[in-house]
Amino acid sequence: MKRVVPMALAAWLAAHGQIGPPANSVVATSAVADAAGGSILARNTGGVTVAAFVYIYTLRSPDGSILYAANGYYDSAIDPQTQPPIKPGQEVRMAHRIPFSGATPMVGAAAGLFADGGSFGEPNLVRSILERRNYTLVSLNQSVADLKQAARLGLSREDALAMFQNSLMSEASNAGDSELANCIQLVRGQVVAALSTAWRRPDGSPIPVAELIQSQIDALNRRRETLRAAVQK
Repeated sequence: MKRVVPMALAAWLAAHGQIGPPANSVVATSAVADAAGGSILARNTGGVTVAAFVYIYTLRSPDGSILYAANGYYDSAIDPQTQPPIKPGQEVRMAHRIPFSGATPMVGAAAGLFADGGSFGEPNLVRSILERRNYTLVSLNQSVADLKQAARLGLSREDALAMFQNSLMSEASNAGDSELANCIQLVRGQVVAALSTAWRRPDGSPIPVAELIQSQIDALNRRRETLRAAVQK
């Protein structure tokens, strides 16, 4: 999520700011505030598997004015493990911070892509899904290249981790597009998390650095092939 309102979202708010988030017959969404911090529920109410969608989240005052607005993404091509395709009738839950306050959280799916390559909803937001996939593919390519370099140089786990942390901060801060920065942070952050936490076997013994790095390269390559196939549709 991000607080900066992108152009596509700004255009939607200008047209629909007084009537709440969009509603469609493909993905039904609702916001749930709970002790765990909140979540968004999304159900595929159509007859075709949904591969990705953009949702619009707003907080509104009692008079209906918008206090906060942001968009979020669910995309099985970018993160297939935690965001798999949504089959007809299936419901998914996404963690989303929803504050307990007098404001009313409202959420709606504004656009999306079907598994067969078709789309629905706001054209500018459909394009943003495709752009985000391309941005993520760039970040995956760079992350794979950097891991291969770390392996060639024989870097320690700590040095490889430091390289990725430095790259994340530098690339995200210099990105010319906020969504590109988000995609860089997503991919780089996942590698950082793996290097930080997944370096021991279940029995507690350390995984050799070369094996750890190769496992990350293999995992990113699998994601890259899935994403390439989706981008080429």
